[in-house]
Formats: sequence, structure tokens, C-alpha cells
Amino acid sequence: MSEQTVASLEPRWQKLVESARTAFERGNYDYAIELSREVLAAAPGCLPVRKLQRAAQLKRGSGGGGFFAKALSVVSTAPFLVSGNSSLATAPAKALASAQKILDADPRSAPGLRLLGRAASALGWHETAVFAFEALRESAPDDLANLVALGRAHLSARRAEAAMRCAEAALARESIDAAAQALLKDASVAQTMKAGQWEAGGDFRAKVKS
Repeated sequence: MSEQTVASLEPRWQKLVESARTAFERGNYDYAIELSREVLAAAPGCLPVRKLQRAAQLKRGSGGGGFFAKALSVVSTAPFLVSGNSSLATAPAKALASAQKILDADPRSAPGLRLLGRAASALGWHETAVFAFEALRESAPDDLANLVALGRAHLSARRAEAAMRCAEAALARESIDAAAQALLKDASVAQTMKAGQWEAGGDFRAKVKS
């Protein structure tokens, strides 16, 4: 199982995605969310659909019902968080499904987004991991562990420059953070290797031009 584009889905799922997009454009966010959920149940690695679902959830205002609503959401989703975290090492797909349940209740849930990112990383879904950690960064920009996790996801996606920016942002907040220092070192090495490939010429330059 890998990350998927909408074009790679079966025709029936592509039609549902188009319907979900139309519903979103018309302001029918509940329907867009429901259709997106149905597609993700069959193709959880389809990031464009996951992005569409989150956009609809945020437009609808899900999870913004005040202190008591949020407290209830935390209580109701706690079993999914426990199950998801315990499944990360051996069954990351199950952990991903648990993260989905949490985010269905509250798309801004920090534990849910963190679990989604960690599960996606375990599955090798680097773009989905970047999406999850970026979403968490929007609400928690000073979360050092998340900055490092985001940087690692960028590095896995072969974006050394973005990884370095994450490391630098983390080190600006805590200059002795070992994880951020290690990320900066690894990203610097990756960037140097990329530059070396460019300078080597030959096939690498030909591939860039093509």
C-alpha cells in the first residue's frame, strides 16, 4: 500500500472525489466530508482527498465548539489514541485508521495529527507525514518535537532545504536540542550530496533537463 493520486484510483472512486470537490465548492461541507471519508476508507493513501476532507472540516468549523465540546472530544477519542499509539510499531495502517477517527471528531487535534504523521512515516507515506506535521505546526509553531518530525519527513521526501529550515527553526528556540542538531547535520549532508550529484554532470544533469 502506497500513497496514491486521484488519477490512480478506480473510476468509481474518482467520481466520488469529483462529487466531493463539487460539494465543497458549493459550501456543502458535510457532504464533502462524508464522500471524502468513503474514499479514504478504500484509499487511505490518497493525500489530495485527505487535504480536501480537512479543508471541508475546517470550513465547517468542526472541533471549534468551546471548552466542553473539546473536553468531550478528548474523552471520546482517547481509546483511539491509545490503540493507535500501541499499533504504530507493528500495524501502522491500524494506527492511521485510529488517527482518522480522532481527526473526524476534531481536525485540529494535536494528538490526532501527530499520530497521523507518525503512522504515515511508518508506512513510508512521506507527503502525508509532511501534511500532518505541517497542520500541527499551524496550531503549535513552537513544538520542537514536531518541528524535528516535520524536518525528518521533508528529508525522507528528499527536500533537504526544507528539512534544514525546520532544524534551524527548532534550534532558534532551543540551541542545544540534540534531535534538531542531528536533523541539521543529516539535512546538510543530504544537501551536499545533492550538490555533488549536480556537479558530477552526466546523467544527473540530463535527468533534470528532461
